Formats: sequence, C-alpha cells, structure tokens
Amino acid sequence: MKNFSKVFLCIFLVIVICSAVIVGPYAISFLPFKTDEDFDISKGTTSFNMTNSIKKVNDDGSLDLEGILHITPTETKSDLFNYYGISYTSDSYLKGTLTYKKGVKEVSEDFFLEPSKKETAFYSFIDGCLDGEKGRKVISLTFECIDKENCKVNILGFSVFNREIPEQEIFIQNDTHKLGIDLLWGGALSYLEDLDSNVQAVSVDGKIKVDSNASDRYNAESVNNNVNLINRNDTGRLVQQSYYGTIEYDHGVYMENDWRYNPVQGGNQFNDASKIVDLRVTENSIYIKCRPLDWAKEKEYITPSYMEATYSLENGAVHAKCRFVDFSGYPEAEATQEIPAFYCIEPLNNFVYYGGDKPWTNGKLTNEPDLIFWPDAGYPNFYSKENWSAFTGEFEDSFGIGVYVDNEEAFLAGVFEREKTTNEDPSKDGPTSYIAIVKNRIFKSFDPYQYEYYLATGDTTEIRNTFEKIDR
Repeated sequence: MKNFSKVFLCIFLVIVICSAVIVGPYAISFLPFKTDEDFDISKGTTSFNMTNSIKKVNDDGSLDLEGILHITPTETKSDLFNYYGISYTSDSYLKGTLTYKKGVKEVSEDFFLEPSKKETAFYSFIDGCLDGEKGRKVISLTFECIDKENCKVNILGFSVFNREIPEQEIFIQNDTHKLGIDLLWGGALSYLEDLDSNVQAVSVDGKIKVDSNASDRYNAESVNNNVNLINRNDTGRLVQQSYYGTIEYDHGVYMENDWRYNPVQGGNQFNDASKIVDLRVTENSIYIKCRPLDWAKEKEYITPSYMEATYSLENGAVHAKCRFVDFSGYPEAEATQEIPAFYCIEPLNNFVYYGGDKPWTNGKLTNEPDLIFWPDAGYPNFYSKENWSAFTGEFEDSFGIGVYVDNEEAFLAGVFEREKTTNEDPSKDGPTSYIAIVKNRIFKSFDPYQYEYYLATGDTTEIRNTFEKIDR
C-alpha cells in the first residue's frame, strides 16, 4: 500500500508539472522555481543573430539602421522569466517588440527606449507579471526608429530573469510617516499615514471627522487610529502624474465630452490598471516605472509612454521625483497640466494657502472653508507665492496635509461631496478634497519632462515650517 501511494504521488506530481508547462502561465506561477536577485545583463544573453535593415556596421560595432532590426538571441540564462533587461546605445528613440512563449502561446509586447550615447540599461516586467504569469522561451526582439528615418543603434546585451513577484502594495516608513503605493494603480501614491500626530477618525452625527486627537476634540470614540490621508476611491484619485495632450487623434469620451490624449498613472476611467514596468525598493525609497493608460479609452489602448516616480521620506516630508516621456508622435498641443494631481480625504476640507506678496515672512494665511466641486465652481485658481497649499480640519489648529512644488504659484482646488464622508476609512469613500498645481505647457512627444513635489502633514504652522526649510 505504501509503494502504491508513492507511485500515485509521483504520477500526480508529473501530471501537475506537465500541466503547468502546457496549460499556461498561471499554473507555472505556483511551482517552486528559483528567483533571481542579480539583474546583471552581462551575465545573460551575449550572442545574437541579426537580420534585415542594417545599412552599415560602424567601426564601434554600432549599426546604421533603416527599417526594423530583427534579433534572435542564441542563448538565455533561464527559460522561465517574468523580467528582462536590454543594454544598448542609440541616437534615436526606439520602439521594441519582445516575442516569447507564454505557456503554449506565442505573445508579443512592445517597449520603448530613449536615446543614449553611453551604454545604458532598460528593464521591464512582462505583461501579466503581477498575476503570476511567466514566459518560458524568448523567440525574438525587434527594434525600429520612431522619431526619424535612420538611426545609429548598438544592442549590447539582453537577459531574462525570474524575479520574485512583488506585493500589490509596497510600503516604507520612518518615525513620522508611513508611505505606500499600489502596483495595480501604476505605483501612484495611494497611502500616507502621519505617525506622529495622533490622527484619528471619529463619527459625529453619522459623518466622519478627522483631526489630531479627534476623540477629545469631538468628544467621540475613535473609529480609526490609522488614518490614510490619500483618497484611493478609484484610479483617478491618489496623488499621481497625469498629462494632457492633443485632441487630434482617435480620442475617447469621458462624461459625454471628447477627451484629450490623457496618460494617467493610476489607470483609466474604467478602473483598469496601468502596466508596471519596473520597481526598486530600498529601506527609505521606492522607485516605480509604469506604462500608463489613456484615461478616456479602454485598457487595450495603453499609451506609448512611460512615467517614473521616486518616493522618499526625508526632512519630515514626502519627496517625490516625477518623470514622463511620450513616444506616440502625436501632434503637439498646449494644455493646462496637473503637476501633480492631489486627492486627499474629504474630512480635511478647509483649503489654506498664503495669498500675500511677501513669502516666508509669517504673513497671514488665507482660509477657504466652503469650496465646492471644482467644475461647478468654474475651476477656481488660487495663487501662493510660498508655492504650497493644504487642506485641514475645521479648527484653527486642526491637522492637515499640504503639497509644495518649487516656483509654482497656481493651485486649482475644490471639494467633492462636502461633509458627506461616512466610511470609517475615508480614503475609500467617494467624497474627496482636490488640489492640482497647474501649469500651462506644450505637450510634445520625444520630450522628457520632470518635476518634484513634496507633501507635509501637521497643523498649518508645522506644514508651513516644513515647506519653508525645503524652499530655502
């Protein structure tokens, strides 16, 4: 009987393994394969077969390319992978296509490379990585110039890796803040908790109030002692990158309006997720790269663009470095950009900023305690020469959260469904308070754009002091 059980177990394992390889990537993800931690491209594929479109091989080994370059790797480090890297130089923007086997199916996915005179590396997760999907054999790579007819390219190395699948939510924290991003929302900032101000949520007449020591302020029992200050009700909220381009393309429709080209870090209006391209996490920072969706269009219309963000906790604040590059080639268009779009929880609904003309002289702050939904209010702009604004609670010394962008004075602000938050976790409720640092800028393809922003928490004095230190 024991021998029969062993034989049955062996047969069962063989069936499971064969099914995993044959049926597809989801079964593969449950098997105990070794994961890589070293992503050195030089240790991967170093040999290629190259065909088509090569006009000339230069003395430095680079290729004068016209049309599409086809490459077939002749060796790979691993047959099982969910992450890959390419080492290259180029004087042009390139569109690449990776074709590989996923289960028994042959699939292809696009990627994009920026020009670089020096050897540089591009890394990317494959499509479906977060769902546990894996590729098992690379078939080919192709490259083509997309910003000019001819280009000079050198593909120096390529490798595939079996990387550990990251958690959906990634967190870092220090003594004052806990910060989090959601990989299903393009790595946009989705969580920020103040660990130093005893922030509480309480229910008063069925409505949620949030403040430091809220139990004492409202004489009510706390219903939440770990309050997330960022509204994450859908892909359009969060604190995130969003850019507006041309209307002169195959545009979508949002709220019955023809909608501009609008790459959004979090996803689209249907709550579909942008693609995570790369992720690196240290003790005090998170780097994320995503390929965003076009807000008004279905997920199949993923944009040919990349957004990068590096989040860190420093000097009592959140520091975010943002970068965006578009590869679409669409016509240029001037539009008002959000740098960034900022959505916090609605119980913090008193808008505060410095409206005077003598910044950092401890001048009186301006309060706007009755803002409404910004479209209904005609998209009101407010101007602060201290380059910051905030939303706080209803008391003069109430707790709040503010956003700062150096040298930017214009802020669009409003409140959606004022005083209607009822969820004990207000970050998941429909009502929200909104700020966008607004800037008119020409949206151009093949023109990288970057900016930085800071978030600070506390009462307005603490927020202002934090931003003043950063400003100086």
